[in-house]
This record gives sequence, structure tokens and C-alpha cells, in this order.
Amino acid sequence: MEDKILLPSFAIRMNVRSKEMQQLQEFSEKEIAIYEGALELVAKYGFHGTSMSLLTKEASVSTGTIYHYFCSKDDLMKKMYCYFRTRLEACISIQVDEKPDYKERFYLRWLKLYLYYTEHPKVLVFFEQYINSPYNQERSPHHFTGAYFKFLKEGIDEKYLKPAKPEIYVAMYMGSVIMASKINVFGSILLDETDRELLINKLWYGMSEV
Repeated sequence: MEDKILLPSFAIRMNVRSKEMQQLQEFSEKEIAIYEGALELVAKYGFHGTSMSLLTKEASVSTGTIYHYFCSKDDLMKKMYCYFRTRLEACISIQVDEKPDYKERFYLRWLKLYLYYTEHPKVLVFFEQYINSPYNQERSPHHFTGAYFKFLKEGIDEKYLKPAKPEIYVAMYMGSVIMASKINVFGSILLDETDRELLINKLWYGMSEV
């Protein structure tokens, strides 16, 4: 009986991961160089200080190349957000989604995202700035539409997690990992492995049915 429950969700996860990997393969080397260059500039100067002229130098591409891929700075920022979001979700999924046990994935998804943000703090800064900027016309963080939302909703639907709106669990889960990442990257407190395990355990036993 358990296999019949797990197999469909596993197939869905693999299909989502395949789509994410396919999306990443569609980006050209020059396009990726532009995104990486823009990430550096946003970290240094913010959105307003990131100009196309600075980007040509940072990414080592011509102005014509930039406008071949993006019709405006607004277009660049929106597509850049989608690129880094897709890359992050693909990176996490490839390490986690083959695990059949939901609790194990619950722990791993939190930990892998924490490690990703602490190893790529500029991506964390970019996401935080973008979500609260005019570029984000949907006015909704990707956490409420992406892989983590679907993962937590799966937990509710399959009764691994207590009944609740998935948005509430997203706020708890993502809020804790983002704050923990910020403390590690920008604060004076280093969260060691024991601290992280304690935090994830508190989340699991507060949210789970077991």
C-alpha cells in the first residue's frame, strides 16, 4: 500500500526535476555570464546602481549582446530572478528528490537550502532585494509558488504534516532557513551542526503528524 502512495509523488518529483534541468540547459554561456555579472553588481551597488554600461565590463560582453537577450534593465532583472530561482531549485532537487522518505526530505531540503544560501550569499541578497522591489510585479515571493511550496503542500496532502494552509508552513520553514542563513553570513553567530539539527527538529515536531 505504501509503495502505491509513494510512487506517484516520486514520479511527479522526477518530472519537475527534469523540467528544471531542461530549463537550465536552455541558457547560453553569454546569457549566464550576464546574469553572473549582474549578480556581482547588484551585490555592490544595488538595483539602481547597476547600469548596462557597468554590466558590459563586469560580464565582458558588448552592449549589443546584452540587448540581444534583454529588451531593458527591467527585463534583465525579471529573467535573472527566474534564472537563479531555477538554478537553486534544480540544485536542491537533484540532491533530495530521490529520497522516498518525507521526513528525510524535510530535513535535507532545509539543510541544503541553508548551505546553498551560506555558500552563495549574493543570491540570497538578490532574492531579498528583488522580492521587495518594483520588479516583482506579482508581489509574491517565489517561496509561495515554487518547489518548497509544492513540497510542503505534499506533506499536508499526504498527511505527513498537520492540517494547515501551506502558506503558513512556507512562512515557518522558509523564514527559519533564511534567517539562519543571514545569521551565519551577516551576523556574528555561527550556527554549528548541533544548532541546525535542533532548529530542524523543532520545525518537524511542530509541523508533523508524528
